[in-house]
Amino acid sequence: MITRYSVRLVPIVLLVIAFALQARAADFTFYVGGVKPGSIEYRGEEVSLEGGPMFGFRVSTDIVPYFGMEHTFAFSSDFLFPKDVEGPTDAKGIVYNSNLIVGIPMERVEPYLTAGLGLVHQYGSSGLPVGTEPALNYGGGLKFPNLKGPFGLRFDVRGYRVGFVTNSTNMFEMSGGIMISTD
Repeated sequence: MITRYSVRLVPIVLLVIAFALQARAADFTFYVGGVKPGSIEYRGEEVSLEGGPMFGFRVSTDIVPYFGMEHTFAFSSDFLFPKDVEGPTDAKGIVYNSNLIVGIPMERVEPYLTAGLGLVHQYGSSGLPVGTEPALNYGGGLKFPNLKGPFGLRFDVRGYRVGFVTNSTNMFEMSGGIMISTD
């Protein structure tokens, strides 16, 4: 099943890289990290959710210097699994965000702030507590561009509010990755 998704995802990733490389100032980051979720109301009671690994990519493009858009696509093979609950045995997840990003210009490092909207989709076993929900995310981090040619490093810390009205939870993400810059 992963192979089927990988075959579909590879052309999309290559297209995103090609478009990012054409932008005036852009970066593309492959990252790994983890999430630490809060709790959620599930079957009439408050249930804690387990954290898990997350990996994906981020594309940032500047609209004007140090202000632009960022898009994130991430996958988790163990995503927001409800603790101590009978029934669900498999919980995977996908996260997509579109954010505004503001960089703070410095010499060798670029601190930044970001915030935006997206979707969180949990799938696997039937009866999972999250399903597909809108998400608000906010955070910041450090970019170390062009450490060796176009390659650099990026570190992120983000908070998420998954679901806005009912059945909502908070989530904390930390990640790091290899960044390719076009400027």
